[in-house]
Amino acid sequence: MTPFDLIPVPVWQATVAGAFVAAGWLVNGWQNRRVAASLRDERLRDVHRALYAEIGTNVANLGSVAGLEAERQTIDGRMHADPGFVPFIPRERDDRVFEALVKDIHILPRSSIDAVVAYYVQIGRIAALAEDMRSDGFRSLEQDRRILMYGDYIAMKKQSLLYGEHAKVMINAYANGGPAAARRARNDAAQ
Repeated sequence: MTPFDLIPVPVWQATVAGAFVAAGWLVNGWQNRRVAASLRDERLRDVHRALYAEIGTNVANLGSVAGLEAERQTIDGRMHADPGFVPFIPRERDDRVFEALVKDIHILPRSSIDAVVAYYVQIGRIAALAEDMRSDGFRSLEQDRRILMYGDYIAMKKQSLLYGEHAKVMINAYANGGPAAARRARNDAAQ
């Protein structure tokens, strides 16, 4: 007779059943975590894709730093030549996708969230300045002051172009190589 023979059969049955239930909980928990991680990864890819598309479109519309500088020089020339000339400043609204996704911004990895937020903060500042430059207060300023403000406006657009390019690099690095590639891209940009 073994020590196991002393344990009644119903206790063995309950023990085996309990072991199977516990194993089921463990397997189910592991599967749930795996599915949740997969859904998080998919959501991250979707958010990155949408932001990349919006930032890419905005950066393409800005053109280049040289193009923006040429535009500034042209408008400066007109403003110097005609003291009554006030440039038309369009409303800036280049953050529709970001606004729709801001509630999910926390899913972005640190490597891309910093670049994305820097870009969109700059876009917000440009929009605020554009609204100021559309006002009667701007029209009532001396032309020299308006020229300086227009220069600031273009300088901010140049900076948003650089921020946008950096954000695209960071998103692309993460998408193609994961966190390690994004860290390398961030370190390369810092040098």
